[in-house]
Amino acid sequence: MSGDIQELLAELKAGLTAICGERLKGVYLYGSYARGEADPESDLDVLIVLDDFERYAAEVERTGVLNWDLSLEYELSMSRAFLRERDWRETDSPYVREEALPA
Repeated sequence: MSGDIQELLAELKAGLTAICGERLKGVYLYGSYARGEADPESDLDVLIVLDDFERYAAEVERTGVLNWDLSLEYELSMSRAFLRERDWRETDSPYVREEALPA
């Protein structure tokens, strides 16, 4: 993983910590960047694990400015997915489990 991606993920995690506080349980990279198969057209797939949330859309909105700012700064499109911690522990989705890298 390139240094730029590591820096972006560090900034993302710091920003999410500021926004979500103790609700933030993990930030994971998955998809082509996690597999080492990214090309210039690839987006950055990020899984954000939160203690709990009521509305998925509210989490997207709450973190939208951070996502936008980092995407512009690093000239890279980021896709975010949110998951409750209990669902992350119980997920049977092998593609996420096998390739997810902690940020």
